[in-house]
Amino acid sequence: MHVVRDFFAFIGRLGIGIILIAHGWQKVVDYGLGAVAQSFAGMQIPFPQVSAWYAGLVELIGGVFLVLGLLLPLVGVLVAIDMAGAVLLVHLPYGLFAPMGFELPLAIGVAALALGFNGGNWSLDHGLFRRRRTSTEPEQTTT
Repeated sequence: MHVVRDFFAFIGRLGIGIILIAHGWQKVVDYGLGAVAQSFAGMQIPFPQVSAWYAGLVELIGGVFLVLGLLLPLVGVLVAIDMAGAVLLVHLPYGLFAPMGFELPLAIGVAALALGFNGGNWSLDHGLFRRRRTSTEPEQTTT
């Protein structure tokens, strides 16, 4: 059963990661962070330069890390903060539904947060940090 859970956690990380990579790529490469900052300024987003860099890099690098399963709790929290900003500062006045509603950033944010803390064993985190964790945890015995 663990294999099934790990498989679907990986599929979730892959899907949300690809969406984040695409949006981050748009901001960093296609539009450029200067243009994104100008757009953010027009939307009255606080600290538009910093916000543009944060959003672009968290989405691009965070998406890659999510797919790889690297630093998952940190990535989950950073993406959730990014998406909370998108919901509160941009999409909320438009309601829930697309095209301008907050359903997509809400879904991405909560999915990244959930996957950040439940990303499965098919991850670099599991391979890198599992031994350290299990060596300090007491063994479980069954009665």
